[in-house]
Amino acid sequence: GDGCGHTLLTPHSGTLSSKNYPGTYPNHTACRWQLRALPGTSLLLAFGDVDLEPSERCSRSSLLLADLQAGTSYAGPYCRNVVPATPLLVTNSSAVTVLFNSTSHRSGRGLLLSYATSQHPGRESVPQGCRGPPRLCLGPRVYCPAGCKDIAGDIWGNPSQGYRDTSVLCKAAVHAGVIADELGGQVTLSRQKGITLYESAFANGLHSKRGSLSEKRLLFHKGIFSPFLLKFGHDLAAKPACGDTLEVAAFNASSWWHEVDALGQDRAWAAERAALGTAGHSWAAEPGSEAAWLELDLGTRRNVTGIITKGSSEQHDYYVTSYRVSSSRDGKNWRPYRGSGGQEDKVFEGNADSQGEVSNAFIPPIVARYVR
Repeated sequence: GDGCGHTLLTPHSGTLSSKNYPGTYPNHTACRWQLRALPGTSLLLAFGDVDLEPSERCSRSSLLLADLQAGTSYAGPYCRNVVPATPLLVTNSSAVTVLFNSTSHRSGRGLLLSYATSQHPGRESVPQGCRGPPRLCLGPRVYCPAGCKDIAGDIWGNPSQGYRDTSVLCKAAVHAGVIADELGGQVTLSRQKGITLYESAFANGLHSKRGSLSEKRLLFHKGIFSPFLLKFGHDLAAKPACGDTLEVAAFNASSWWHEVDALGQDRAWAAERAALGTAGHSWAAEPGSEAAWLELDLGTRRNVTGIITKGSSEQHDYYVTSYRVSSSRDGKNWRPYRGSGGQEDKVFEGNADSQGEVSNAFIPPIVARYVR
């Protein structure tokens, strides 16, 4: 049977877990993951959690790390009574096979494991697994593996305030928009004095929680942050230096709604009303229109690293639940945004109501004059 749970594997880093993790893994399952890095590099494996039912020689459930081509075993078999000696295993190979098996059992969360290559966790970095808060010895730079977004664990806070120090660090880094979950990457952070209350936010497909005072808080550093701030039927917005909103020279749209109110008065939900902070109603496409788009002319080519959207509650409860982004340097030739090495157009998760703001990062950034 299939014992594979959440899995994201790339040539540089990745994350894997047993099925149902952190719930009890199923009986009579097996899974084999092939980890392959670039030739000339070696794999570093971080054990986030190994909780398999105890048994003699780990016969009921086991985790084994091996080089099948060489016919050698790196570590294991592991179970609850035979656990890894350290949370980090440094191999001398660019290929490792992870073998997980279970028979009949009663308990056990299963396993969570992440990896990175020796090429990426640099000398100043500490390889960080996906689970748990950062270790006390953590330096200013860590390497977060790909695939941390969907593992178990909570985060408290938001990109502007920072995060409660009990948050899962690499998951918080995805929420803050400093790394893309599908790639992972190096994170620069600092620890500062905690604050009384951490406000929740929805960003990059993740919800953070509202949290109380902590002794320390985590702040991620990502240099220039240049997002749009938009109001789509709905508000929208963008930024050239840290924290500054990018100015839009002109708005255009595929259509806009000419509303006739109860008094017979016409009200235009025009494209130029899409800037976040515009008083009253915002932009909305003509009802029934398909493939609607909103276009922003930045006046010149700019570096855009994200987008913040908000709905419009002016008489109508309007918001956009998902959207795609395309960009152009000349206004004629358009390129769809596909994210970090993606083969398909990226669909960004938008708003779930007309009140809250939702942030999404562009990793890599968009360099363009026009954005749709």
